[in-house]
Amino acid sequence: MKLRSIICAFAVAAAMVASATTTVTGANTFARLPVTSSYTNSIIAIPLSGCGEATEQIYVTNLVQTTNLTPGDTLMYKNGENWNAWELDSSYKWQEMTVSQPKGGVTPTPLASGTQLACGKACWLYRSNPNATIYLYGQTNAVRPGVTVAAGTSSAITYTIVGYPNEAVALDLATWHPSGVAAGDLVVVPASGTTGQKTYKSNGSAWTTKTVDPVTPVTEVKNPFTKQTTYVTNFVDTAVSSGTTIPAGCGFMYGRKATSALPLAW
Repeated sequence: MKLRSIICAFAVAAAMVASATTTVTGANTFARLPVTSSYTNSIIAIPLSGCGEATEQIYVTNLVQTTNLTPGDTLMYKNGENWNAWELDSSYKWQEMTVSQPKGGVTPTPLASGTQLACGKACWLYRSNPNATIYLYGQTNAVRPGVTVAAGTSSAITYTIVGYPNEAVALDLATWHPSGVAAGDLVVVPASGTTGQKTYKSNGSAWTTKTVDPVTPVTEVKNPFTKQTTYVTNFVDTAVSSGTTIPAGCGFMYGRKATSALPLAW
């Protein structure tokens, strides 16, 4: 198995759009959720459970259909302090990989057929054909399972990748601001542009985005030595508007500034 280092860089965040969900209803309800992504590195949500599972989990072999994937594509999942990774082989089966960990050491990944992923979390999917549709499949959940994001530290924000466990509805940031979210916590989502991301910051009661200050949009700064004048745009944090959503099937990065873990409710 190949050795792969973990590099969690914002510049490789996913740009994803969910399409219409196909559902089949019987004793249990199953959904096939197409998600499109134009990036090689995508964050996909884990919104669905495995068939007949007693808990809201799904095996690696069942979450992402191998349709439209390419041998060599890789799925990565944060398992406690470590990462697990599986690579698609020439028979279109997920094979475990040996992974070097951020804090040092090497950890073997368990078999895909024996590893369950928790609904409400998310995965990195690395693909060689980023223009193809990703298909997620599984059993819908009557109750949306929560997920715990890691605590921040006194000197840095800690990031956890998560995904709204709902196959049919986008996550509306204008209305979703659960109890326990602290001022300074972040939601990082895909976006076009040089950074490949858009960041929303909590003010303690709502998610905000930076907009131009309507009262004093520009500050005039004069250099006393060169006598040159520079005009600097002033920004303020404004609560996000209705319709600011993360599509179904799309994961995101939650940045925790507070130094306590947070059980997120959906």
